[in-house]
Amino acid sequence: MSEVLVKEYRGDIVENMHRGSIAVISATGETIAYIGDIEKQIFMRSASKPIQIIPTLLAGLHEKYELTKEEVAILNSSHWGSLHHMYALNDIAEKTGIDPEDMIMNPSRSISGSFLADKLTKGDRLHPESGRSKLLHCCSGKHFGLMMLQKELTGRVHGYQEPSSPVQSQILSFISMLSQTPTYKISLGTDGCGVPVFALPMRNIALAYAKLASPFNLSKELTDVINYNLECINEHPEMINDFYTPSYYINKNSDMIMKDGSRGVICMAIKSRKLGIVVKLEDGWSDEFQGIIIASILEQLKYEDTELIEELKNVYKTKLYNDCGDEVGHAEVCFELNISPAYFEDLEEFDSSSDEETFEPDSKEDEGDSSLKGFAPVKTEPFIVDEKEERNRRSILGQTVVLPSQGPKSVIMNPMVDTAGPVKSANVISTIPADEAADDIEMEEEEE
Repeated sequence: MSEVLVKEYRGDIVENMHRGSIAVISATGETIAYIGDIEKQIFMRSASKPIQIIPTLLAGLHEKYELTKEEVAILNSSHWGSLHHMYALNDIAEKTGIDPEDMIMNPSRSISGSFLADKLTKGDRLHPESGRSKLLHCCSGKHFGLMMLQKELTGRVHGYQEPSSPVQSQILSFISMLSQTPTYKISLGTDGCGVPVFALPMRNIALAYAKLASPFNLSKELTDVINYNLECINEHPEMINDFYTPSYYINKNSDMIMKDGSRGVICMAIKSRKLGIVVKLEDGWSDEFQGIIIASILEQLKYEDTELIEELKNVYKTKLYNDCGDEVGHAEVCFELNISPAYFEDLEEFDSSSDEETFEPDSKEDEGDSSLKGFAPVKTEPFIVDEKEERNRRSILGQTVVLPSQGPKSVIMNPMVDTAGPVKSANVISTIPADEAADDIEMEEEEE
C-alpha cells in the first residue's frame, strides 16, 4: 500500500495529501530502501527515454548524422520548448533530413511559458518559443530518435509508433533486459505523444536505472553507448527539461542521472552508489514536489552533495500564496524510507577505502579533463559485507540476483529464458541451472 509522501498545509491544517511509493534498488538487484508498494506495476512514461534511445545510438546514427552531444541529450528529453531547445531540434531536422511534420503528435505550446515554469524560484534563463508546433511538443526529441532508427531499418520514417515496428521491438527488448523483466510481463499502453509506453513493477524500473548507472555485466559496445548517452545528458542538463528544474540540478552532477515522466513518475540513478531510484505519486501530481521529494531521499541515503540537496529543496516554491499575495500555507515531505542496515555498513566500508585514493589521470587526455580533477575513481566492485560476499560475487558475474528479504539462498530460473516456468515476479532471477542452484544451496548448508 502506498504511503503519504507530501502534505500541503493551509494554515495549520493539512488540506491535501499526496500518496505514493519509492523504490531504491542496487545494480545487483537488492532492495536497498523502500516505502509503499514497490511491486506495483506502473507506466514508465517519459522516464523510459534514456532506454528508448539506446537502439538508435547502438546503430551509430548519432555518428552517421554527426549529432553533437547537445543534440544527443535532447533525444532523451521532455524539453520545455525554450529557444535553446528549438535551435538543437532544428539542427537535428536539417542533419537527418527528417521533416518534423511527419511526427505523429499534434502541435503543442512551450512549457517554459506555462504555469509550471512560473512556480520555479528561478526562471531568468527560460526563453519560451511562441506559438504552436510539433517541435515544441516536449517529446519531439524522442520522436526524432525513433524516426532516425525507423528510417535506417525500413527506409521510411512512417510507422515508428506501431508496437510491431522494428523500432518498438528493439526498445521493448532493451527495457526487458535492463529491468530483468520478461517481455510477457511488460504491459503496453499508448503514451501522451502517441507511441507505446511500458508498464512494469517499480522495483524492476529502479533496477533498469541502476543498470544504466552501473552496466557491469553488459557488452562493451552496449556499455559504451550507455555511458556516452549519460555523458551527453550530464554535459547538457538544460536539454532534458530546462534550466533550474530538478532534472537540471541532478543531471549537472556527473555522478547522477534523472528523467521524470508524466503523471507522477520520477526515475534516478546514482553511479557511485550503483543505485536506481523510482518515485510514483498516485495522484500523478509530482512536478512541483520533485525537488523536495528527491532532496529527502538523498538526505536519508546520506548522499554527500549537500549543496545539491539544498538546491533541490528550493527549485519550486513550497509556500502557498493566495491571490492577494499573502502567504497562507506550505508543502512539506513527510516520509521515512525503510533502509536496509547493511546499506550503511557497506557505505562506511566503501567511504573508508575511498579516503586513501586520489584520482590520477591515465592519459594526457584525462589530465586535461577538468570534470575529472579531484574525484576518486568510481569503483566497479559491489559493496561487500561478509555474509553477502558469495552472493554479490554471483551478482557481479550475472549469475544470480537476489533480494536480502528473501535470503542469500533464494534462487529461481531466469524468467527471461524459462517463460513457461512459474515465477512469482521478475525481481529475483538466476541464470544458473536449477540443479546447480540446488547443489550450491546444499553445499552452503553443509558448510554451515
